[in-house]
Amino acid sequence: MHAPLDRPHPDCQEVIMALNLCHEENPRMKFFGACNEAKVALDKCFKKEKERKRDENLRRARASDAYVRQKMKERREREAQAAQDAK
Repeated sequence: MHAPLDRPHPDCQEVIMALNLCHEENPRMKFFGACNEAKVALDKCFKKEKERKRDENLRRARASDAYVRQKMKERREREAQAAQDAK
C-alpha cells in the first residue's frame, strides 16, 4: 500500500503518472500484479522523498536550536553584565 496521492508529491510525479497509466491500461490485471513494477518504483520514490524531508527537517531543527542557544547565551551575558553594573 502506498501513501495517499491526494497531496502533491513533486519528486514522484512521473512515477505516480506511470502507475496511474498502468492502472488505466490494465483495469483487471492490476489486481494480479501487472503494475507491480510501477508500484515498487513508487514505494522507492516515496522512501527517498521521506528521507529527503527528514534530513531537511533535521537541518532546520538544528539551525533553529543553534539560534535559540545563541540568543539564550546573549541574554545570560546581558543579565550578568547588568548585575555587575548594578553593584
